[in-house]
Formats: sequence, structure tokens, C-alpha cells
Amino acid sequence: MSKRSLKLGRKSGVLPRVRPVFKRYPIRHKTAEEKAEESKIEQGFAEGIPLPQKKGFTFHRQPIEKPVLTVEERIKRNIDERRPQNIDESKLSQDEIWQLKRDDIRREHLREAYLKEAERLHKIEELKRKQQEREKKASSVVKQHTEESGSLTLPTIDSYLKGPIMRQRTPEEQQLVEEQRVLNRRAQELEIQERKMNELLQLYHAAANFITTEEELEQAIKEAFEVNVSKFESKQMVIENKLSGYFNAFSNMNTNESIVTDEMFGEINGQPGLNKIKSTLDGDVEKLRREAQLSINQRSA
Repeated sequence: MSKRSLKLGRKSGVLPRVRPVFKRYPIRHKTAEEKAEESKIEQGFAEGIPLPQKKGFTFHRQPIEKPVLTVEERIKRNIDERRPQNIDESKLSQDEIWQLKRDDIRREHLREAYLKEAERLHKIEELKRKQQEREKKASSVVKQHTEESGSLTLPTIDSYLKGPIMRQRTPEEQQLVEEQRVLNRRAQELEIQERKMNELLQLYHAAANFITTEEELEQAIKEAFEVNVSKFESKQMVIENKLSGYFNAFSNMNTNESIVTDEMFGEINGQPGLNKIKSTLDGDVEKLRREAQLSINQRSA
């Protein structure tokens, strides 16, 4: 016996592992936290690697979940079902009777061991759960204190490096962003459609000056090649006005006046615009005209 073992009660100091009461099969189902922790660990044999072989044992590529065997099921299987039934002790010897009593005592001790071990494991789980709750609460308090103290001071480089620089949107904010995107896209599509309709309407109004018949073509050729003194003089006057600068001012004034008139009345070169056509098709103009006529008739009456 060495001197080192004296302080340990003349023992080596290395105690053997406690033999587990519940072997092979667990007594309860795994919690969500335990399943999440196990999912992070890769277990089993990879594809392409042959499984090892052992007599009397079957290897699986992925670990198989062990069935749950509760304490009540263990007591029923290992104690109640193994208890001998309908035994006449008068026909047994003293040794056999003592053996039966000894087996009953062992079964009762086993039952008590099952119940105490289940209670002990339950207490350990409760202590772990309370400890996790305390740690979570303490971390939340520290985080809240850090946020409150950080809100009163300027952010530092360390605070930027601890977490993401930009806060992630909440589901409600993300839904609002998606709705706003849909609204913007539809507004752009409507704007493009209105622009195309305006261009088509301008083309329709300009089509009034297009040459579509042979008579119009002959008239245009005649006017182009016919010598008209009055038109020649007017063209000459226009050229002189352009050279003097008077025509440009007059032309710009007329152009600006036509642009302002078109914007005010929603017209295109003096012709009905898109809004006026929409109002006519919807019946708004006719409705306003009838209401105005009705109010005039009521006043005159």
C-alpha cells in the first residue's frame, strides 16, 4: 500500500464506473433539444464502405433508434411476469421455500431500484432544465444590459463584429416589402400601358393626314409640282421672317400655347386625349352632362 492511497482511505482513488440500472433501452422518448443535438453529429458508415461483420451481431449503415421501455413495462416484464404462480408450499422443502422467499426479496429490491433510479434521473433532468433556464435568463439580462448601455454610447468596432451589421426583417416587414414590390411593379406596368396607348392615340390622330386613296395621292402630287404664286410668296415671307428672327418667336409662342392647351384639356394636338376617351367610354361625361342639364332645368323651373 503506497503513501498516496492513505489520504484516500487506503484505496487507489479511481473508483469503477457505476453500473447502470436501465441498460440497453431508454425509459423515455428523446426531447426536441436532444434530437437537435444528435442531428448535428454524423454517425454510421458512409456509402461505399462495406459493413463490418461479427458473429451474432448485425451492423447497420445508420444507427437505429432504440425502442423505449418504460419503468412500468420493465417491472411487468422482469418482475411480475416472472413471479411463480399457484405454488403449494406444503409440498416443498424448507430449502425450496427459502429459495422462493429469497427470489421474492430480490424482485422487491429490483422493483425498488427501478423506481428510485427513475426518480433520480427525473430529478437530474429537472435540475438540468432549471440550470438551462437560469443560464438563458442570465444571458438575456446580460444582453439587455448590453443593449441598454450600448444605446447610450456610440457603437464600437467590437460591437459591429459581434453580430450582423444589418438587422434581419421580421415576417411582417418582409410581407410589407413584398406587397410594396408588387404595387411598384403594377404601377410601372400601368404607366407603360398608358404610354403605349397615348402613342397609339397619337398615331390614330396623325393618320387623318395620311394619304390612303388614289385621289389624295394625285392631289398631293399636283400641289407639290404646281406653281402657285401665292404660296410661293408666302413661303418667301416665311423664309424672310426666319432670317430676321420674328418667325421663331411667333412659332415658339404658338407651340407653347398648343402644349399648354393640350395639358390643360388632356388633348393631343387639339384632338381628344386618352383621359377624355376613357371618360366617354365609362359614361362619366354623359352623366355630368345630364346632371348639369337637370340642375339647369330645376333652376329655371
